[in-house]
Amino acid sequence: MINSFKKSFVFFSFLLILGGITIWGESVEWKRSQALKNEAEDESQSYDQESYFETVSFYRVKNEKPVLHLDAKELSMNSATGKSLFAEPEGVAFTGNGEPVQYSARNGFLFRAQDQVIFENEVKFKMETSTLSADKTTYFMNIDEIVSEGNVETISISEKNKTKENIKVWSNSAITWPSKDKSRYEGDVRGVIKRKRVYEESVSFKAQQVDVNMLTLQIDLLEKVHLEKQQLKADSHRGEIFLENYNKKLKYFVLYDDVKVVEKVKLEKDGRVSSFERRAFGEKLEGMMSESKIILTGYPKVFQQNDVITGNKIVLRENNEVVEVDDANTNFILR
Repeated sequence: MINSFKKSFVFFSFLLILGGITIWGESVEWKRSQALKNEAEDESQSYDQESYFETVSFYRVKNEKPVLHLDAKELSMNSATGKSLFAEPEGVAFTGNGEPVQYSARNGFLFRAQDQVIFENEVKFKMETSTLSADKTTYFMNIDEIVSEGNVETISISEKNKTKENIKVWSNSAITWPSKDKSRYEGDVRGVIKRKRVYEESVSFKAQQVDVNMLTLQIDLLEKVHLEKQQLKADSHRGEIFLENYNKKLKYFVLYDDVKVVEKVKLEKDGRVSSFERRAFGEKLEGMMSESKIILTGYPKVFQQNDVITGNKIVLRENNEVVEVDDANTNFILR
């Protein structure tokens, strides 16, 4: 009797557990089906909020002032995310003071809430005194800032300077402020300054960070600075170039901190040309383009042929073996 009761109890318990599992499984399946249904509805709703256009002109105005004019072959707008996608965008962006900035690219994205436009692939910007190209550029409309990445290249012309130098810069990335006519370049920066007149000397430079200010006509160089002018090569930790001082009896470029100079001096005598390498060191170097000379200060030292020359201030002239030493404490080593 007891054994029969135990068997019945076990049998009915098994049926109850099986039924519970079945009900739980159906409940999970129902919840999963409902979630998939809701997700499909959300996707459908999001898709319904997409708008597609061909050959469009887009205008953005803020405080009754134009901010952006954009033409594109294709435009896709999502009213839910506030994101717009453009194909082959080109047009004009306006800085805070109303200056136009022309642009073009293969692709573009507009984020209305953040006041940002991102351009990708073959990006080109044209400003008042410069042009810019890069792989990717983000334009922050609310702060007049352009951030560029990948194969950055700019060409600037110093309109304020009568001589109008042509300044070309390459870098990994850059930040440009169009309304301030100023740019900062970072990552393996290299550049060249070419004069309008062919016979005037060019200057090339390298650094990890370079600031170019076309209003003050000054270029600041920082970290691993390298400068070249014809036969002169110089390295330092920091440097400055003053564009408007080219033809003045003022310093055109200055290098600071652990300056190293290598110069190939060419001499012509009785129709015969000879040359030697001159090396110099100091804490500061000033270059005077109008007089073709450099001035070394800060415990300067010059190695020239068999001589070692030291002093408080040393002046070196281009293609001239004469070394001018002020307050000299000179040591000649003859070999």
